[in-house]
Amino acid sequence: MLISYALTIILEIAALLLMLLLAWAAWRHRNPPLDENTEKESGPSATNRWLRGLRAAFVLAIVAVIGFHFHWAFLADSNETFIQAKRFDARNRRFSDSALLGWVLDRTGRLENSLIRYRADRGSLTREYPLGESAAHLTGYFDFTFGAGGMEYAFRDRLTESASTYNRLLSPSPVGKDITVSIDAGFQSEVYGLLRSAGKPSAAVVLLLPKNEVLAMVSTPSFDPRQVKDQAVWTRLTDQAKEAQPLSPLVNRALGTLVTGGPAFYYRPGSTFKTFIAAVAVDSGITEEKFTCKAEGFVPPGASRPIRDFGGEVHGAIGLEDAFRHSCNQYFSQLGIRLGRERLSAYARRLGFAVTSDDSSRSSSLWNIGEGYNRNDFNFIFAPPLARMELSSKATGHDIALQSIGEGFDDMTVMDMALLVSAVANEDGALSAPTFEINSERKIISQFVTPQSAERVRELMRGVVERGTARGGFARLQGRITAGGKTGTADRIVPVYDKQGKRVIDRVDSKGVTNYKTAESTDSWFIGFAPADNPRIVYAVVVEDGGEGARTAVPMAVKIIERAAALGYLK
Repeated sequence: MLISYALTIILEIAALLLMLLLAWAAWRHRNPPLDENTEKESGPSATNRWLRGLRAAFVLAIVAVIGFHFHWAFLADSNETFIQAKRFDARNRRFSDSALLGWVLDRTGRLENSLIRYRADRGSLTREYPLGESAAHLTGYFDFTFGAGGMEYAFRDRLTESASTYNRLLSPSPVGKDITVSIDAGFQSEVYGLLRSAGKPSAAVVLLLPKNEVLAMVSTPSFDPRQVKDQAVWTRLTDQAKEAQPLSPLVNRALGTLVTGGPAFYYRPGSTFKTFIAAVAVDSGITEEKFTCKAEGFVPPGASRPIRDFGGEVHGAIGLEDAFRHSCNQYFSQLGIRLGRERLSAYARRLGFAVTSDDSSRSSSLWNIGEGYNRNDFNFIFAPPLARMELSSKATGHDIALQSIGEGFDDMTVMDMALLVSAVANEDGALSAPTFEINSERKIISQFVTPQSAERVRELMRGVVERGTARGGFARLQGRITAGGKTGTADRIVPVYDKQGKRVIDRVDSKGVTNYKTAESTDSWFIGFAPADNPRIVYAVVVEDGGEGARTAVPMAVKIIERAAALGYLK
């Protein structure tokens, strides 16, 4: 890559020098004085005028060539459409395929724990993905016809970089550099198996270590990376990703992206988002408010429908601590309105959230990717869509009330919720960038809340586990492992598909507009950290259509914590 950039710069300089030389020659050899008897429109005058025009045209042509060359060499890599087209450029694939790519090793650095490697098969080498479906959204795939995805694409510069100068100069097939990432291969497989055992087709987990090293990132349904070799199967999968995204195994539900690059995939976070509202309230010193939770519900300003609590629960006059433990919707709806749109916007921006619901940007500066990697390639695969709220001037009191309980315009990814927990789990209350690097320097993105506020929010989350909505699920850990967390039960309206993956038509109205069937889905959430007094892991779990958070997501989180303790990650 450095050679191509150097040659480009040399070409640009040479073209500029040639243009300056032409301009100097044109000025030096401008028209000589004409003899009085020479006609003005013929002879040397006409010839020089023609030569000046030719020089000008040539100079303009050089400027155009330089401009286009500069654009494609230096600027086009920031265009997502160009990046996607480049992935399917046969010349780039031939270049990658002309050498042996490096291996991708898990955090142990052991060859037997590799995520991506080569296998000798009857005299030929085959690119292999030992974890198969359990890590497909991480590893991605590599194929001569269909290009690459996942880490194969995001880290391709490093994987194709020759391991040594000697190897690069003398070997007809240079061997690329191996890389080591923060993922625990065994733990990744176990978490995937745990999600599959839930009996629900779609779920995701993000598990972070201190400094936000990604220990595991799992999404189901998944796919076998070897399927890319079967053109018919791969074509069917990519077509499904376009036409029926909610069903697609190519969707990385942990990040809200497609393994091949594409549209965003969001969740509503439900009551887990009350962690954000509580953090804003604590950091703003608004903790003594009491609101009434009543049977008829709370009707926000400008709304006609009341907000009620799950199952019709009534808590009466209630304060912050009890409202957080019992996940009181009416309390947090009123607290969100009390905090106000401007204050919520300010804290949302600290977490990198977009504050308008129509923002379709991606978090291009979120990750800490380390030195030697191409950020554009990495972001194309792993940059999640921006978390979104609607806190613009058009947001009503009803909008703010709903968003304060994780409904309405709240669009989040599982990674967003894990990072929210990470910010309050850190002693300093700062938001750190996630990373696949091991033992890298912590990259602080922003100061979310003060250390004192972070400690107070951790206490609230510990209360949920010990005395609140997650108490039953965590009973088995009592006396062994402490934790903090927040349950969530998020309602969504989802499209209905037939067995062929086509949208089911409900009716066609009098104007000829097709209306499709939808259904209600209740996602099960749990976010948190362990141990409670000195967090060593942070997690976010979602199970699509899993019902109450305490019923499905909490038991999964408990098993993940137990396994993390057994592997020594809680020490």
